[in-house]
Amino acid sequence: MTTVSHYSLSEEQIAFFRENGFVQLDNVLSEEELQALRTAADEVLSQRFDPHIETSATNPEYEKVFVQKVNLWRVHEGIRRYVLSPRIAEIARRLIGAQRIRLWHDHLLTKMPGDSKPSPWHQDRPYWPMIGYDQLSCWMALDDVDENNGCMQFIPGSHLWGELEQINLVTPQDIFALVPDKEVKPPYVARMKAGSCTFHHGLTFHYAGANHTDRPRRAMVTIFMADGTLYNGKPHVVTDGLGLQPGEPLAGELFPVLAEGA
Repeated sequence: MTTVSHYSLSEEQIAFFRENGFVQLDNVLSEEELQALRTAADEVLSQRFDPHIETSATNPEYEKVFVQKVNLWRVHEGIRRYVLSPRIAEIARRLIGAQRIRLWHDHLLTKMPGDSKPSPWHQDRPYWPMIGYDQLSCWMALDDVDENNGCMQFIPGSHLWGELEQINLVTPQDIFALVPDKEVKPPYVARMKAGSCTFHHGLTFHYAGANHTDRPRRAMVTIFMADGTLYNGKPHVVTDGLGLQPGEPLAGELFPVLAEGA
């Protein structure tokens, strides 16, 4: 198979993302790239790492929502090749409209078969220790996804509602009660073939149902931030122990620049 070296992102897709807070992009990975990423994902799923990477391992109830492994690009070469891909980062850069885009972190999110729970409606941004709002995530499907195994769903335009409080992902809460004055549009259900992806803004309301199938549902998520994003001093597994001061840029080799405009 020939590796896809470029994704032709249209102005219409960029406009859709900025209006709705998400966009679905089909057939982003070649079959060769997809198989390589699946192999890497299965390898890290079969391994155990330190708690800064193995963030869900001590919480069985959380792992019913998804098994989460963070910053795998630092410990696995196959994941590293994908996460540091300038092609994926360039899509993120153009969608968010940044001059330079940095990596925040990756995480492999796997909904295991069996006693699987939904990922409740939430925003990502409240969990991140940042000043500034130019962040977005690429959710790459490693398996075909629909409502049966926990595909992504988004509320169009919800990224314009501001930052709300964190939602407990284990104990479901009604995030919509926090926005009683907003028009909640019907969710967009992102049914996709493996190798396709969604990008969503850090403030976009999103959800994924339980995995009702007999196979794992694997998704490789890469989170990007505009260069110049600052640390706000709050605890987070990615920044704890780095000695960062509030107001300091999230920069350096742990948060590398992956794409830059002309």
